[in-house]
Amino acid sequence: MFGIIKNSILGLLVLIFQWMLGDIFSIYGLTPSFLVIFIIYIGLTNSQLHAIWLGFFLGFIIDALTGTDMMGLTALALSTVGYLSGVFHGRIVRIPVLVQYLLYTGFLLVFFILTVMISLQDSQFATGNIVFLILLPKTLYTLALLSGSFIVLRVGAE
Repeated sequence: MFGIIKNSILGLLVLIFQWMLGDIFSIYGLTPSFLVIFIIYIGLTNSQLHAIWLGFFLGFIIDALTGTDMMGLTALALSTVGYLSGVFHGRIVRIPVLVQYLLYTGFLLVFFILTVMISLQDSQFATGNIVFLILLPKTLYTLALLSGSFIVLRVGAE
């Protein structure tokens, strides 16, 4: 019970950081998502159900704060990532390191495909431009931050 409360408070702090200070990390208009890094971490280190619910509530709060047209899209994406990362809870240490980072890349791609591709589907951008100018750079940038933080936190290490 204490772990759930601690992770919820930590998640709210990450959400506040993302909402208020996320633009500091912007490179050419691309900002990483610290919430998805946090949900992947929760899914790998805690229960799958906890990651799903925490992803849903944090995603719903960030959608409400930003006032997007597609309310609940981030909640859906974070819940999906929480589910996928929770599948590997307890088993991530038995997977080779290269495959671990391929899994992390897949988790991030799922998140950004759901959020970026759906939110920009009616825009003037062509699909190729969205993929190569927004989706892949955001994924690689967030993966670099995820890799650094997971190395420091020793996620996936025995």
